[in-house]
Amino acid sequence: MTGYHIEIGYNGAHRTGYDSMWEELKRTAREIADHPEKIVAEARRLNAPETCDKGCCHLDTYADNYKDSFETSGHPVSIIEHGKDRQIMQLASTADEIKYHVRRAYVRLVIEEMHRKGIEVNLTVA
Repeated sequence: MTGYHIEIGYNGAHRTGYDSMWEELKRTAREIADHPEKIVAEARRLNAPETCDKGCCHLDTYADNYKDSFETSGHPVSIIEHGKDRQIMQLASTADEIKYHVRRAYVRLVIEEMHRKGIEVNLTVA
């Protein structure tokens, strides 16, 4: 299983504090997940295939799985808040090329939006 873990990074000059930055990360992660068309566009930007080799799996179907993922279990993204362990966690167990493209596109969009807001985040892939 591959896990993508996004956390608040070092933000020495940021004046709003860790809790505010964490709330912004959660809002951003939800906003991006709820717009699968943005995830598809970002995946296509880096040449994601539209379908799998068999033609049964589709790029937009995988991206649609992100919508409402914070409100329902069984979706690829979750918010972890256990004491000081706060992260946006994305897990997947298949080696499907399309799924990898969608996962990476989602993460890129979250990181880019957080940087747009002047907030550093850490990404760990494990």
